[in-house]
Amino acid sequence: MALSRRLRVSVKAPRDPGFGALRRAARAAIVIPLAFAFADLLLRESQILIFVVFGCFSLLVISDFGGFRRPRALAYLTATVVGAVLVALGTFASSSLWLAVTSMLVVGFVISFSRVFGGYVAAANLGMILAFVIAVTIPAPVADIPLRVGGWAIAGLVSTVAAVTLWPRFERVTMHHQTAQALLAIADLVQGIGSGAGQGDVQSLEDRASQAVLVARRGFAALAKRPTASARRDRAFAQLLIELDRILEIIERPFNEDRPTVRPGLAETDQLVAAVVAALRASGAVLTGGAQPDVQAIDAARVQHRAALDRWAAEQIRTHRPLEEVLDGLGFDDTLRVVSYLAFVLGGNAVIASGARPNVSDTAMNFARTIQAHLESPSTVLQGSLRVAIGLAVAVLVARAFDLSHAFWVVLGTIQVLRSNALGTGRSIVQAVVGNAIGVIIGGLFAVVAGNHPAVMWAAFPIAVFGAAYAATTVGFMASQAAFTINLIVVFNLISPAGWQVGLVRIEDLLVGALISLVVGVLLWPRGARREFARAVASVYRSLVPYLEHALDRVLGFEPPSAPDPTRQLVLRARDRADAAYDTFTTERGGASFDQETAVFLLASPSHMKLSGDLLNLIAGVMGYSASSCADGAREVREQVRILLAEYSHLADRLSLSKADGPESRVSAAALRQAALGCLGSSQTNPDTGRGAIAVVMASEWVQDLERLEGDLEDAVNAAVDAARKPWWR
Repeated sequence: MALSRRLRVSVKAPRDPGFGALRRAARAAIVIPLAFAFADLLLRESQILIFVVFGCFSLLVISDFGGFRRPRALAYLTATVVGAVLVALGTFASSSLWLAVTSMLVVGFVISFSRVFGGYVAAANLGMILAFVIAVTIPAPVADIPLRVGGWAIAGLVSTVAAVTLWPRFERVTMHHQTAQALLAIADLVQGIGSGAGQGDVQSLEDRASQAVLVARRGFAALAKRPTASARRDRAFAQLLIELDRILEIIERPFNEDRPTVRPGLAETDQLVAAVVAALRASGAVLTGGAQPDVQAIDAARVQHRAALDRWAAEQIRTHRPLEEVLDGLGFDDTLRVVSYLAFVLGGNAVIASGARPNVSDTAMNFARTIQAHLESPSTVLQGSLRVAIGLAVAVLVARAFDLSHAFWVVLGTIQVLRSNALGTGRSIVQAVVGNAIGVIIGGLFAVVAGNHPAVMWAAFPIAVFGAAYAATTVGFMASQAAFTINLIVVFNLISPAGWQVGLVRIEDLLVGALISLVVGVLLWPRGARREFARAVASVYRSLVPYLEHALDRVLGFEPPSAPDPTRQLVLRARDRADAAYDTFTTERGGASFDQETAVFLLASPSHMKLSGDLLNLIAGVMGYSASSCADGAREVREQVRILLAEYSHLADRLSLSKADGPESRVSAAALRQAALGCLGSSQTNPDTGRGAIAVVMASEWVQDLERLEGDLEDAVNAAVDAARKPWWR
């Protein structure tokens, strides 16, 4: 009884949110045997048979596109067309050893690199590589191209029909509903704060909003490995969730939390609150099919609020109210104003995530920027693509040069175990070998028992397909390798009875491919994503330093507001590379020595810094604020800006593992406050300096906010640096 209880406690069902893996496995178990039977019994053409089977497996199991029926069907049909081109190209190249190797190098790089576009393109990555690998490693004359392409086309059409009709899971509906609930909870929180609700009520609203945002984030994380829409929509949705987190964080830690609260009591404040609340609620509604949010109303309300706040400050100064109280009153609504900026950006992302048509020029510009960003160093995408391309090319060379039977298994083995770092590759090799050995034993015993009874093999076929498809994403890599090997033994015994010996060939070819992966993994960037992620994030922080410097200098009056600033494009490119490095980091097997939450914080913080720079440029360039009329205060704030930017430069140096001394001093909140008070005092005797004083006040507040963020980053940077310094074999 005790043993029975222990077993019940220790054995857990595989994690399968929404039974997505079960649906996929059941779909494959029905479709692949039927497609195989159609090609084998009716068409009786081995070239078609191979591409029907592996085409269905590539599309239904490996790619497995999600989303609503129409975009899902379009994704499958597009992958069918692209795969057909790759099959034709691979068949043409298969006639020559060096043409096969060269084409594998080029095609492997292009397909692997294409994952930077995310969404369905990333989901199709491995499936498209498999289409080319099968064609290029099984030599055939050009005359066989129509047969092979026909087999792939059959697989694509069958997979498309099956994907949209057999138990489709519309996880985006659930995800959008959860996020809409989070937006409503945030809207209620903003409304509660704006209406002056009591501390207990505000705390209750904060707790409810935090829980709703957490549910939305978990829902998105559960399907992050299975794109359900285009890259543009997926990225907009991910950014929306980051903005939700940031709104919640700013509300929980307001700018004026350490200062006495002097509430100006402006009607324009209530109007701004109403505009923000309406936009947040409409952003939730658009995700579930409602009308688009009116983000322009936020912009108009914010301009009116700024003007009213300036008038309030001028009136208080004119009536000789203590400057300390005036400064506190100016800062009281800062939290609301930052939330309004975030709500404005969030509304745009909600519209994109809901499926709004993209602007063609913007899409082309983003496409070009993405390619440019990842062709620069450091880029984990560039490194990973080169690693994959070289590994596959070497595998094709070895398999074809030594005339290994089932040469595509060598190449398949290479890509199955090749990871982003040498340690992960080594671990995957061990798991793959053990898993395949288990699969050979089980599949071999079955082949011996089944003997020459095709009916038994046919009966086992759907079960083997189900096991391979289900284990691929739920049980683990070792178990999936065992299940895949059993499936291969059954398939190849149905094509050409070979008994259990086909399993030995599978292990031999896998070992060759694994050895190639190990050599490539050790020679090409063996440290993997943990170091490259730290360096990529360092590059973002380093690019943000000049961007923030220019933005603050514009507000402080040291640069004209209309001066061109190319540094923002550098920030965007560095951020693109960091996003890709994060994607690699989260999927890296082994060697990730700090948790994902820390990585998310390191990656999300630059978004707030960029937003700060954007808003400062808006303050100077659009709203016309400049501290040039209060030169003394501007110089004092600028000195603190230099200290702040030195702190961020030091963080970047540490993340890139450069030896650098720490900053000699820290930002002084007292010095910033004195600079603001001095400028406000000057405006008592010279009203013309009023807007200059407000510019100093706003610049001081943003410097303090960025200083607080820098302090929060210390522990996360320490964790990333410790992980990056570890040797690749640890």
